[in-house]
Amino acid sequence: RRGGCFEGMPLASVLFALLCAVGCVQGHLQMGAYPAKTGKGYTFHVWAPHASSIKIELRRGKETPLDPVILTKGDKDVWFGKSDACEKGDDYRIALESSHNDCFNEEGAVLYRRDPYARWAHVDDFMEAWARLTDCGTKFPWSTKEHPWLMKGGCFGHSIYEMHIGTFSKNHSFASATEQLDHVASLGFTCVELMPVTEFGGSWGYNPRNCFGIHSPYGSDDDFRAFVDRAHQLNLAVKADIVLNHGSSRLNELWNFDGYSGPQGGGIYFDKGGGDTPWGKKFAFDRPEVQEYLLDACRMFLVEYRCDGLRFDSAHNMPDWLNKNVCNAIRKEFPKAALSAEVVPEDPKFLRGGVGFDAVWLHAPTFDLIDGVAGKHDHGEWVAKIRSMIRQRWFPDKAAATGINGLLGTHDQIGCRKNGGHGGDGRLRRFFQDRVGGRDDWGARAQAKMWWAAAACGVASGVPMLFQGTEILQPGWWHTDQYFRWDLAPENGLGTEGGSAPAIEMMKLVKATLDLRKEHPDVCGHDPQVVHQDEKNMVYGVRR
Repeated sequence: RRGGCFEGMPLASVLFALLCAVGCVQGHLQMGAYPAKTGKGYTFHVWAPHASSIKIELRRGKETPLDPVILTKGDKDVWFGKSDACEKGDDYRIALESSHNDCFNEEGAVLYRRDPYARWAHVDDFMEAWARLTDCGTKFPWSTKEHPWLMKGGCFGHSIYEMHIGTFSKNHSFASATEQLDHVASLGFTCVELMPVTEFGGSWGYNPRNCFGIHSPYGSDDDFRAFVDRAHQLNLAVKADIVLNHGSSRLNELWNFDGYSGPQGGGIYFDKGGGDTPWGKKFAFDRPEVQEYLLDACRMFLVEYRCDGLRFDSAHNMPDWLNKNVCNAIRKEFPKAALSAEVVPEDPKFLRGGVGFDAVWLHAPTFDLIDGVAGKHDHGEWVAKIRSMIRQRWFPDKAAATGINGLLGTHDQIGCRKNGGHGGDGRLRRFFQDRVGGRDDWGARAQAKMWWAAAACGVASGVPMLFQGTEILQPGWWHTDQYFRWDLAPENGLGTEGGSAPAIEMMKLVKATLDLRKEHPDVCGHDPQVVHQDEKNMVYGVRR
């Protein structure tokens, strides 16, 4: 229909959108390997349109093979079968022959593949096709009977702590991070937002090898559940950062999955409606099966791991209609889930009433602040930038919860692969106080406190977010070899023994500002109004 919400969409994508609207695509978490609904064993479902035969190879430990499962081709190119002999903890892999084998010269007639829906693979098999059978969370002993849904379907009133599991935790694992959650809770945060925890190529997590497998160097899938369960016990919501716009350019488990490559390479998961990003090839967004795969990845985090929300990385690299369909489907099934997105540049059309996200990340205020303290703004520009921080020009009404404001820097501005040097945009990548004198400089510490308070106390627009290490005035920059400085922090959170004086001062301020938000909801709930302005001396009065 011309001018309608489906204009320009492929027919298959329109059908998928309609199915989402009527709720007919629910329950597809049982693709891949899943515990049998009746009896023992596992069922297997594999989408492979170019396969001529598929069997599931099984083993118990590395030395004991089990009888393979010969799959049968069913409707919509989905192959299926069942084994009564396998159990949780056994390994499995897909062995397929292809009617269109573009991989023959490199791999031969039989192609070994990791299940795209595999939930976990042992770290020893990280580079292999073998994956581990899990119970998909059906047997995990959660401390509450039902999912608590701590974000209540939005970001209003929340404060977010951005965490990278591998560098926050002392032992670089879910288990270690679980033990250190008291640190976050003691500061008063209401939500932990995790950088990606699924298998990835590269270093930061934003190049997914697939969309389901938990990154095994961090621990098991149950270790991740234990992290979420402990966070909920501390009244901390958990948001998962997910990458649905592209696959990894390295070690991509979905590449040429069933042997077919296609004119542009990549095969069934990358061949239609995609294109390239600076980090890897976009998924085949025009294929309904791929759309369903991406939606199922969202479902997995919300159902099997009880996450309270999702953050879509680089959502502008996905079609608007697909973002909208996924948001609509999640809202129908999980109305209490909170959905946010990274969109560059920030655009209100991605919010509810448009594409459908509750909030978008705000990069512009952070970059404005970085440029300002670097001396790149003259007086007039500073005035304009501060006014923009106070009230985002493009924000709709009641904007306090529609922007996520990491004013002192997120992983994007603090993280650096060049040893604390400049990024591609020419800006220095460092923790904020290192931009203005370092943690040993009283003035630098004061500026860090002031700008955090501006974000947390409602002067700057949006939901406040703080990247790990900022609360202890960690020096330098962040990268996967730059770990959280636990030697600077109190042993078990604010109020316990240990910690450096500058870190404790900053942590006390963070807690005081977040306590203020909880005690006085008006700090969170209304758009700021400038009631006094002295532009000559750059003094503003703001009412919430």
